[in-house]
Amino acid sequence: MSQFPQDAPKIDDREIREVVDMLSKISSRSPEEVKPYLDELLSRLSREPSTHDRHFFNTATDDEWLASFKEWSQSHKSQNLPVLSDEAMSRDNIYNQRG
Repeated sequence: MSQFPQDAPKIDDREIREVVDMLSKISSRSPEEVKPYLDELLSRLSREPSTHDRHFFNTATDDEWLASFKEWSQSHKSQNLPVLSDEAMSRDNIYNQRG
């Protein structure tokens, strides 16, 4: 049987063989070719969620997004960046070169 974390649910060897046989039929590959892929898939599925799943953009509430955006925008105030005029931000000026 494959190596999985100790807290993973117990997997019956008979069930694994059934899945391997089914995948073998579907993929037209031998069970010996299919088994390592199934083992890897089961191993990945039983691991902790990746750090990507826990990133701010996947977990933040609306209030956290707003606070983070305000903090980011405030961090640029000291750079004395030029402010665009209302005219520069008008739809006509943004899209005037298209067409």
